[in-house]
Amino acid sequence: MAHAHAHADARPAVPARPAARDTAPAAPGTPPVRSGDGPLRPCPVPGDGQVWHLLRLVPGPDIAVPAAASLLAVGVPRAAALLDRLTAGGLCEQTAPGRYRPRPAPRAHPAAVRPGDRAALRRLTGHYLHTAHHADRVIAPHHPRLPLAPVPPGCVPEEPASREAALAWLDEEHTTLTAVRELARDRGERWTVFHLAACLNGHYVRRGHTVLQQQQWAHALRAAHALGDPEAQITAHRYAGQAASRAGRHPEALAHLERAVRIAERHGQPGPQAWAYYILAWTEEMAGQDAAALTHAVCAAGLFRRAQQWAAEADALNAAGWYFTRLGDPAQAERYCARALDLSRRHRYLGGEAAALDSLGLLAQQTGRHEDAVSAYRAALAHCRTLGNTYQEAGALDRLGDSYAATGRPADARTVWGSAAAVYRAQHRLHEAASVERRLAALS
Repeated sequence: MAHAHAHADARPAVPARPAARDTAPAAPGTPPVRSGDGPLRPCPVPGDGQVWHLLRLVPGPDIAVPAAASLLAVGVPRAAALLDRLTAGGLCEQTAPGRYRPRPAPRAHPAAVRPGDRAALRRLTGHYLHTAHHADRVIAPHHPRLPLAPVPPGCVPEEPASREAALAWLDEEHTTLTAVRELARDRGERWTVFHLAACLNGHYVRRGHTVLQQQQWAHALRAAHALGDPEAQITAHRYAGQAASRAGRHPEALAHLERAVRIAERHGQPGPQAWAYYILAWTEEMAGQDAAALTHAVCAAGLFRRAQQWAAEADALNAAGWYFTRLGDPAQAERYCARALDLSRRHRYLGGEAAALDSLGLLAQQTGRHEDAVSAYRAALAHCRTLGNTYQEAGALDRLGDSYAATGRPADARTVWGSAAAVYRAQHRLHEAASVERRLAALS
């Protein structure tokens, strides 16, 4: 879909419940540790047995040095030295450069629960949540800041400095992030479960991790209803609906989105209503209901304008243009998609530019302007690759191959279709992969 990636990236701010701070006194003469935005405060340096014990609390398969520093409430250099010392002593093993896991319990170090374990787990959860939030906003700077609970004392989250670094961190840590979310669920930390889902949704959509997206919103939906927060419930239902739609479960998706609409209408704020209508439109498209999808997309665009959510308005305008294209009205389609492209460029919204260019490429393709289509798709692909949006990249490659074939460039078509098929299969989009492979076979 030319617009399918964009709505998943943005999310409304919702209230957060502050986490309790660890106020246990530190031993005298210990080195200071910075706590979030607060002052430096002393924190004891753990011994080898305590380090090994805390590492065994880590829910994922292993841990990187910066996360270990937050777990142990020490600086990164000190954490690296402690981990290297434990590895040399046989208490840990290195799984990859800069990543470690504890070995099974030696007799000298029983695995009993110890004072300070809960504070250590709060620091670890805070590290992953705040780093994920920062990474999400580096990749998609138009996202609002979530009102997260304060960074726990002794926790120093990472701050990836570039899109490439943020994407790499999210890719490397996504297994651990899933485990951290499950830990938070088991500990009854409902806002953490919900906020982790909000931080990771855009990444799961960009990378085509539909199963992970479904799993996290199943947990976040239960958390949102337990919290009794209307905006959290709207967000959870609309993204649970989006994930179900991507998995081909359209009746389930429509049920979630219709419930999101009902809650949003009761809530009365234009932003939540707009989001519910927008993803409802996308799901109606997936179910073949283009006329209904167009009505809801146009309604969403107007509500986003009222809420002054410019990036989301651009996405909704582009969606409306896409539906006009599917319904056979190219003049209206071009008008809406051009407005979306202009709004995205004015607000430096790269994801919106990619989506609008993809839509304009399809429109040019359908009206026989294949060279214009090639130019639009190439520009869209460049933006998708900058953003790490492999989900939308596959679709643009697919359609670019059609334009290459239409202009008598079978070798170029074969190259891009081969790439599209590989990405589709990696994302378990088997219907799309089979369609591309049939066209590839017809070239031979």
